[in-house]
Amino acid sequence: MVAVQKGHVSSPEIRERYDQRFRALNFLLQNKNPIILAVMVVTIIHIIAPLFNTMFNKESQPEIKHVSNMQQISRKKNSPRRWCMLTKENVPKHNKWFSTIEHFPHTLEWFADCWNYLQEGSNFEGADVKGGFIIDENVKKKLQKKYWNRAFFPAMKYPVMVYRNSTEIEEPLDYNLITTKHYDGGWFQRSDVCASFRERLWRNLDVYPSKHNKKARRIGILNRNESRAIMDVGTLVKEFKKHYKNVDVEVRAFDSEYELVNEDDTLQMQARWFADKDLIIMAHGAAMSNVVFMKPGSAILELYPQYYFNDMFWDLMAQCGIYHSWYYDGNMTKKYTKELAQKETDREWSNRAKNKKKNINYDWKEIRRISSLLLKAVDATGR
Repeated sequence: MVAVQKGHVSSPEIRERYDQRFRALNFLLQNKNPIILAVMVVTIIHIIAPLFNTMFNKESQPEIKHVSNMQQISRKKNSPRRWCMLTKENVPKHNKWFSTIEHFPHTLEWFADCWNYLQEGSNFEGADVKGGFIIDENVKKKLQKKYWNRAFFPAMKYPVMVYRNSTEIEEPLDYNLITTKHYDGGWFQRSDVCASFRERLWRNLDVYPSKHNKKARRIGILNRNESRAIMDVGTLVKEFKKHYKNVDVEVRAFDSEYELVNEDDTLQMQARWFADKDLIIMAHGAAMSNVVFMKPGSAILELYPQYYFNDMFWDLMAQCGIYHSWYYDGNMTKKYTKELAQKETDREWSNRAKNKKKNINYDWKEIRRISSLLLKAVDATGR
């Protein structure tokens, strides 16, 4: 049984394996025989290499094969594995522009479309469904641009095939192959589909979230190093601890989706952080894709700067069983509804590039009111 402590996984089997290696190393260091020294060098490499892989988070890559025609895949038509395909000509309808496919929320839309298909049929239900991905060279180049995309494919642990010429792709009904179906509503079609997606990622990333405890609530404040920063976070933490008893408040700011700079910001570490929280307060942004890692029955309070309202993730949170509410940093004299916030945003659409960089101020009393409602819902669920 793997235990989780402070975001790290410790396994007795893994510890024993490394103990054996280091005992062997100590023995070899006491000998000067050339043969034994050669064995020592190999042993050192065997020990150090995994440590460097862990340090720099070199995730194991999925099985990637380049294929030049459909015949190489057609031989698999009697296999129970189902394939999901994304090419430049076959972008899900939710991705309005192919140029944005590398933006991880849009990539996640494709993963959700795929998972909806893979879960269809009684023989394919559950996190252990056999699947695979097919992409073309255009998509591959775009997905390789950002760390999150490069890390997410290995996290799924499915084979990946890359087409050299997407014009060869035909309707794949005979090959257990699928071009992404354009499911109505986007994201996952049922809560159990999101649940199996989450369970597969939890298992593959060694995520073991702790159970909810009313007497030790875990609140996370995810801030941003770039735009849309939550202002005066220190006061927010102080007020939470003052208002709620037995609460742990943790503030984090992860790296952007582009590149991994901090070894503590890997996809695995972000998944563990999100899965372990009862309530997360964060600005609207790509990091909200991480809600797929959260326990059902936990909650999100989404913050928006003025003129940058976007309900893109609302359906995703509902489908994954996440309680959700929002705060719009607008005119304090107005009572904002979703429609009013959207109307203001649409009116200032031409200034969107500037508006999305605005930092977020807040009214603590309103944040406390919304947070209390969300925590009551979380407590009632008790997961």
